[in-house]
Amino acid sequence: MGIAKTGSRLWAGLLLACAGAQAHAASRDLYFVTQLFPPFITQDADGRLDGALVAILREACRRSSWNCTVQAMVWKRALLTISQGGADGLVLAQDAPERRAVMELSKPVLASSYGLYVKTNSSLRYRQPGDLAGKTIAVYGPSLSQTNSERLVQGVAGVNLTVELDPETVLRKLAAGRYGNNAVAFSNDDVARYWIRRDGLGNLRKLAEVKQLTYLYGFTRSRVKPGMLETFNMALDGMCRDGSLARLAAPSGIRLATCR
Repeated sequence: MGIAKTGSRLWAGLLLACAGAQAHAASRDLYFVTQLFPPFITQDADGRLDGALVAILREACRRSSWNCTVQAMVWKRALLTISQGGADGLVLAQDAPERRAVMELSKPVLASSYGLYVKTNSSLRYRQPGDLAGKTIAVYGPSLSQTNSERLVQGVAGVNLTVELDPETVLRKLAAGRYGNNAVAFSNDDVARYWIRRDGLGNLRKLAEVKQLTYLYGFTRSRVKPGMLETFNMALDGMCRDGSLARLAAPSGIRLATCR
């Protein structure tokens, strides 16, 4: 009788241990959403997502013993998915009130900036936002690019803000003169560099840098579990120390954020 009871207890303990292991393993299956945003997030000919932020995420997840999947979608849908708790995290986040409202943010990973772009024959000079008075400003949105462009020209007289569905359209239309002679594009500098080279837009030039920024990863607050963010940040620290961050960012030509 004692042996039977002992066996039953051992079997019950084994079942509980297996259930706990399964629950623990399931907690490491994470689903991230994002948008295509070259050169940070790209897609190869087979439809596989790539780019610096995706490559760094995959390596950080591997070091954290997580199974992470990433799906690209329209940006508005990606943000809605996060706000409704439909995904574990967002690839391509900034440290902004709009993101902190629903997410826990990782350490900064990549550094970039916002800039103003004009046609090479433009006579416009930029020293302060007031220099944009009466100009057409083209920007991609809805996005933080649009939000930051609106903040830049707040209170500036006569600005006509034109919003397009993607950064490539903004730069192509600017190059083609579709916005008129007084037009300026507001764009992420790395994104602009990518599309100017990719589409051969040699008649565009950078007018000025207006804001520096960093990109990181957002974890949906309603789904993040204790210790998850700390584990992820420890993986990023290790990748910083052994040079993996620099190696994975190099093909995209993007600078690292402060890496110690």
